[in-house]
Amino acid sequence: MVDKYKSMTQLFQYNQENEDFSIELIDNSSPNLITAVHGGAIERGTTELAQLIARKGGFSFYTFKGCKRNKNNELHVTSRHFDDPQLLQLVPGKKQVLSIHGCNGTNEAIYIGGLDEALKAKLSQAFNDIGVTAAPAPRHISGMDKDNFVNQGETSQGVQLEITAALRKKLFKNNKFNLVNRENEDNWSPLMHLLADTCVNILNQ
Repeated sequence: MVDKYKSMTQLFQYNQENEDFSIELIDNSSPNLITAVHGGAIERGTTELAQLIARKGGFSFYTFKGCKRNKNNELHVTSRHFDDPQLLQLVPGKKQVLSIHGCNGTNEAIYIGGLDEALKAKLSQAFNDIGVTAAPAPRHISGMDKDNFVNQGETSQGVQLEITAALRKKLFKNNKFNLVNRENEDNWSPLMHLLADTCVNILNQ
């Protein structure tokens, strides 16, 4: 899929904050940053999982949420071109950056990318240990590019999780991830909490 906008700079020119999109940001003293840059209705379930990881771990948090009535996919700007100044000012001061994404797929799996090989290996093992299939990300969603913001923290290497649609639906008790069901925290499943706890434990090692 080709992005409609070549950058966030261009997207901001044609879309209205709090009408077409919203941004949530928490910057604290944590060396860890959790992001969901294609959140809200763009890649559903990613904002909620990232938010839960950040909350449980006391980590910094950034999400860009699509909230248009339809065509939220038009708000997808690839991570290499995601130049929101608020995010770019936040990333360099963080030792570990974990970016949560969604991909297509009827299989329940997490594809792990990014340049932090050690963290990728730990997360992959931890996910498999809790019964969640984890595998290296295919090239087109590998997160291996140096100009991907996830690789621009203090260590110049981060981790990108690509979660299939089938698994993202399982983050919610009723397997539905439209707006009402996503934002109702009572509908967040034990699996969502387990995944969040797993990420927190690994990031804190």
